[in-house]
Formats: sequence, C-alpha cells, structure tokens
Amino acid sequence: MTDMMNEAVAAGSKRDRTILLAGLITYGVGQSLLYIILMPLGLEIGLSGGQLGTIISISNLAILFTAPVWGKTSDSWGRRTVFVIGMVGYGIGYALLAVGIQAGMAGVVLGLPLFLGLLAARLVYGVFAGAAQPAAQAYIADTTDAASRPQGMAMIAAAGGLGTIVGPIFALLLAKVHPLAPMYGAAVIGIVCAVWAHSRLVEPVKHEQKLPSEGTLRVIRIIFPYLLGWCVVFFVFTAIQLIAGLLLGSQIGITDADALTNTMGIAFISMAIMTVIMQVVVMQKIKMQPRLLLRVAFILFGLVLLVLPTATTTMEVYLVFIGMGFTVSLVMPSLTSAASLTLGPQDQGIGAGLLAAAPTFGMVLGPMTMGFMFEKSPVLSIQFCALMVILTGIYFWFVNVPLAPLVQKK
Repeated sequence: MTDMMNEAVAAGSKRDRTILLAGLITYGVGQSLLYIILMPLGLEIGLSGGQLGTIISISNLAILFTAPVWGKTSDSWGRRTVFVIGMVGYGIGYALLAVGIQAGMAGVVLGLPLFLGLLAARLVYGVFAGAAQPAAQAYIADTTDAASRPQGMAMIAAAGGLGTIVGPIFALLLAKVHPLAPMYGAAVIGIVCAVWAHSRLVEPVKHEQKLPSEGTLRVIRIIFPYLLGWCVVFFVFTAIQLIAGLLLGSQIGITDADALTNTMGIAFISMAIMTVIMQVVVMQKIKMQPRLLLRVAFILFGLVLLVLPTATTTMEVYLVFIGMGFTVSLVMPSLTSAASLTLGPQDQGIGAGLLAAAPTFGMVLGPMTMGFMFEKSPVLSIQFCALMVILTGIYFWFVNVPLAPLVQKK
C-alpha cells in the first residue's frame, strides 16, 4: 500500500502539473477569445445578438450535462485518457468554429445554415472539451494528500485566471496576422497539449482498496454545500460582468464603445492578476483552512460588491474588481478542496465532474435574471448579488467543512 501511494505521489510531479496547467490555461484562453473574437466577427457576418448568445450558451449547457459523466468516466478510463479527450475536443471544436466563421466571412455559408453550423461546432466543443477540467481536478486529488490539497486546487483555479490574462494578449498579437488567427492558434495549442499529455503525463496508480462508489445522487448530497457555492459564485460573477458594463454607461457616463471595451478590459485584467497572485503565490506559501476561507471570503465578497454602486470613477471600478479578484481567489479553490476532502478516493472523479458542472447553472441564470433586474433598479441588482454571497458565507458557518491537516505527510 505504501509503495502504491509513493507511485501515486510521483505521478503528480512538477512536469505533470505543468502539463495540466498548460491545458487548463489554454482552455481559459479559449473562453476569453469567445468575447474578444467571436462577438465582433459574429456581428460582422450577420448573426444577431440572440444567435451569438445561443452559440456561446449551448456549450455551457453541454458541459453541464457531460462534465459529471466525464468525471465518473475518468475513474475507469483513467485521468490522463479523459484529459486528452478534453483537449482534443477543445482543439477540434475551436477549429470547427473558426472554419465556420471563415466560411461566413467569405460568404460561402450565411443565414440559418451558418448559425446551425456554428451551433454544432460549439456542441462538439462543449461535449468533449468539458472532460478536461474534471479530469485535471481528479488528478490533483489523486496525487495530493489532505494537507497539500488546497494548494493543488489553488493552482488548478489559477489556470483560468492566467488564461484570462493571456487570452487578450494572445488575441491582440495573432489578430494582426488574420482576425481568425487567434482561434486557429488556440485550436493548435489544444491539440499540442493533448499530444503532450498523452505522451508525458503519468497516470496515477489506482487505489488498492476497491471501495464501492457512493453513487452520483449520494455524492451530490454529500458535497451539496460546495456545489451551491460554485453556483452562487458564478451566478454573481457573470451577472456583475454584465452589470458593471451597464453601470459604466449609466453612472460613470462612458458611452463610447471603444472606451467601454478598454475600461472593462482593464478591470478584468486587474481582477485576473490579483487572482493569479493570490492562488499562485500567496496560497502556495501560506496554508489556509478551507473552512475559514469559505466562512469569511464569501462575506468579504459581498461587502466588496456593495461598494460598486457608489463608484463614480473608473479607478474606483478597478479597485472593486481587484477586491473581487482577491475574494474569489480564496473562495474557488476552497470549494474544490473542501469537496475533495469530504469524498473518499473512489468518488473523486464523480465529485470533480459535478464541481465542473455546477458553475454553469450560475453562468446561465446570472446574466439573464440580473440583466432584467438592472433595468428596474441598478442598485437593487447589485445589492441582490451582494446579499446572495453574504448569505452563502453565513450558511458555511453551519456546514461541517473538513479541516485539512496542517502538516503534509512524508
């Protein structure tokens, strides 16, 4: 048993983590390119805002249903195999999307056939690319002990932030070659990551004890507080992205499209930089208990949001986004590590899949509901979001969040 655990830890080497992070950063870059590249080019080739929203949302719905399946599948097929499937799906899905847009730009396909083709490309992406995140999370769970689990999950969470930073720079540089070059480039990098993972990523040794799985429904009940937390975070997170853009026009008076884009871009990059600093540097050096972070950081998140309606300058908006980055950087890895610590080794795959799917509920509901509420009362929409996260923080004071050991086992 000891030898097997040593082999499992060896599977989580720096090289293995680098491979996982490269894939997840590429995944994050792809998410940011949707808004930087797809939205303006989509409008240029005659797609409506509603059609573009549907194209983006359809992959989230696919991930919602397939991520838990991929997480469970990784228990039998292996973490590496499922991660490779996810990166191949990412590369092919993005390439198909770029080809479809290029066909529209050339006038080869237009109207409804173009919309349906792009929709199919995003479905391919959602069904298969959604395998990468749960496989990576389950891999980290397999190759860390309880003491180092929060740091491992923080690195996984940081990958998305790094993708948000790299994405705009990546798009800016390659778009000078061709408007679609960033999308083709992302597709190629996804395939490269898949090949790298297939050839170099070490598969964790399966656990010696053949414990029966709790089953998906039982696992949902066990980690429900953390699934709820992920849903709330992304409900508020995506809603605030919409609300902040609207607020800049109505409250601060930024109405020029280019100025609005630049301001929001700086706000998101500022938030992403803070998130990466916290998760890559601070949380790797200072061991903080998920129990404390969930009980405090959610409440701090809400207090930061309450400052947003009072913002009268772009600098104040930037500071709010930096504050959001600080609090979210503490919440996200804590949710994942606490859920992982709650589950046995036989259910890490199922749990990782559910945790990857949970945010999509919030991503679908947040912008839609808060967009309508903003029309009625801008301040009320922000206060509602703040109340949600504060109540979630209070809720975690009544949840028996597991404690991570302070000393890592040798």
